[in-house]
Amino acid sequence: MDLNPKTNTKSTILIVDDARVNRELLRMHLGKFGYDILMACHGKEAIEQVTEHPEIDLIILDLVMPEMDGFDFLKWRSDQPEIKNIPTIVNSSLDDFESISKALTMGSYDYFTKPLSMDDLRVVLPLKIKNAVNNRKLMSQISRQNDIMHKELDMAARYQRFLLPEEADVPGAKVTYLFQPCSGVGGDYFDIIRQPQGDVALIVADVSGHGLASAMTASIIKALLPNYLATLRSPAKALLALNQDIYNLTQDDMFVTAFAALFSPAQKKLTWALAGHPSPLFMTNRTDISRLSESSIFLGAFDNESPLVSYEDHIQEIKTGDRLALFTDGLTEAPTLEGEQYGLDRLETMMLAHGQYDIQSFRQALQEDLKAWVSGEFPDDVAFILLDFKL
Repeated sequence: MDLNPKTNTKSTILIVDDARVNRELLRMHLGKFGYDILMACHGKEAIEQVTEHPEIDLIILDLVMPEMDGFDFLKWRSDQPEIKNIPTIVNSSLDDFESISKALTMGSYDYFTKPLSMDDLRVVLPLKIKNAVNNRKLMSQISRQNDIMHKELDMAARYQRFLLPEEADVPGAKVTYLFQPCSGVGGDYFDIIRQPQGDVALIVADVSGHGLASAMTASIIKALLPNYLATLRSPAKALLALNQDIYNLTQDDMFVTAFAALFSPAQKKLTWALAGHPSPLFMTNRTDISRLSESSIFLGAFDNESPLVSYEDHIQEIKTGDRLALFTDGLTEAPTLEGEQYGLDRLETMMLAHGQYDIQSFRQALQEDLKAWVSGEFPDDVAFILLDFKL
């Protein structure tokens, strides 16, 4: 291991010992390795030093000292959030098992007995110090990164809440939805929007990954896709336009599955298109269910010049009493503790078993069934939207 003094120039060590000769011996040897040295002759002075010098990276601590011994200092240190993580190496004349065990139990990084041998002074102790200091710096970096990550997740959660629509009926349909966020922040987005022409736009999208990047991509979809549906009047053309935007604007490993539709109450029809998204379920007569499915590629993987990128409009006739269930794969892939997925078949069974329920009652039943199925935190967002058509 490298013991070059230049690697240690920014580290500060506090030596706590009531014997001046011991303090000077350690200062002389450790100074050769580029450490800045501070000293204290007992525990109370050590408290003053660590309080006044937050740059201290490591403490070498004697145990037998006047006024405040090393054990009392370790006890005080354990109650100080900003100081208890400073690695402390004990250097004491106490060599009995009880003392060594007590010091290590109280949080000491390592224990050396006096007198230190020349090998200890020249090699072993410097190696222990370097490892301890480097570990502390690494943990500090991890802590800062965790703080940044938590701030990012908080921001992503705010974005996600902003994207959720208000639960309100639309012309020609009653609407309810269930949204169960995962333990992190996912990229589910859904919306139900009244269009100027009298149609209703239906959108469900699922952005890959979690965190701020996924939430930001969902916000891009919210900004663009409703406008494309309003102007192009074709879900397939809207998805094609959105595909190019996502390809241009997002990272290479980011992709999106989506369902887009225009519901016309006047014409009693639903025009829909899929982009690699789970097939919606269409219920007729409260007793029969079909899957609105097609083979299509998800958004953002290829630009529009690729022959793989193609989306198609489909038309579904609508009558009073029909129901449409839209969802993301967080629902069908929700796992039990043993890893079994909830599955599309179970969702169909739930819809058929509760076909005579009003949609709010069904949503409640589905939510309870999902929570009982997962029995813990959801690994992915669950979004479920149910429309009950009233024409």
